[in-house]
Amino acid sequence: MKTADIAVAAFLGLMVVTSLISCWALILFRDAFQRMHYLSLVTTVSTLSLLIAVAIKEGWGQATVKAVLTFIVLLLVNAVVTHATARAARIRQYGSWMPAPEEHIEGARESR
Repeated sequence: MKTADIAVAAFLGLMVVTSLISCWALILFRDAFQRMHYLSLVTTVSTLSLLIAVAIKEGWGQATVKAVLTFIVLLLVNAVVTHATARAARIRQYGSWMPAPEEHIEGARESR
């Protein structure tokens, strides 16, 4: 077994482990605000691990370029989807995404 094959197996293993951690976090945490943070682990660490494994195995070719583009799209879209999910969860919970005036006062008191 070559060193490149060991590196590919290690990066694919890292991808699987981080994906499993994210899945368990989605099951264990109780609300959407806690759960959404663990989705970024999959779109960053897991996808980057897959990208590195593809780059090691295939070299700089069509597969690696597609993996790089997929990683970039997931990285950019993840922030938008996370923000939209948080906003929708807040609207569902409080009826509005804007904080109530008493929340502003409480936040100002806590920051002092």
